[in-house]
Amino acid sequence: MKRNLSLAQLGMLSALIVIMTFVPYIGYISIGALSITLLHIPLIIGACVLGVKGGLVLGAVWGITCIIKAATSPMAITDPLFTNPLVSLLPRLIAGLVAGLVYELVAKKLKKVHLASVLSAISACLTNTVFVMGSLYLVYGQTSEAAKLGIVQFDFGSLIYFILGAFGTNAVFEMIIAIVIAVPISHALRKAKIKF
Repeated sequence: MKRNLSLAQLGMLSALIVIMTFVPYIGYISIGALSITLLHIPLIIGACVLGVKGGLVLGAVWGITCIIKAATSPMAITDPLFTNPLVSLLPRLIAGLVAGLVYELVAKKLKKVHLASVLSAISACLTNTVFVMGSLYLVYGQTSEAAKLGIVQFDFGSLIYFILGAFGTNAVFEMIIAIVIAVPISHALRKAKIKF
């Protein structure tokens, strides 16, 4: 029964990622070249409730839907850069893995479930931002691929400002939202799972 509940929860969280991706201004909020995402919330919930495997599956769903959205309906000027799986899929897989590992490690070792959820949320946000920004630099920073896509090529100076801007807006906002929304929801879902 618990396995069926886990599959149902994974399906619901995956569907939530798909809906949030394709309904405008729900999953992605574009501000100029930056795009703040709320899609980390289902991923964090899944990683806290379903563990590492849930985090990885939801990271894959997030990454694949990101590629599709970037290819079919870009909103921000940098969205075409996210058609590359190294920029969109790999960071989300790593974020799901890290969120699940941090949760399981803290929950099992320290026996502090609430702290585990908070640290999982923070680590998922930081991991996603660091790996997305790093991938953008590695894939597009030294090539003319961005110019081919009609986007001004990053140089080292402008990339640093872009990364600092992303940390100043994206990472901080995403961490606050994750702690306020994902942590209590994951706690409620875990309690429901225990009672089931």
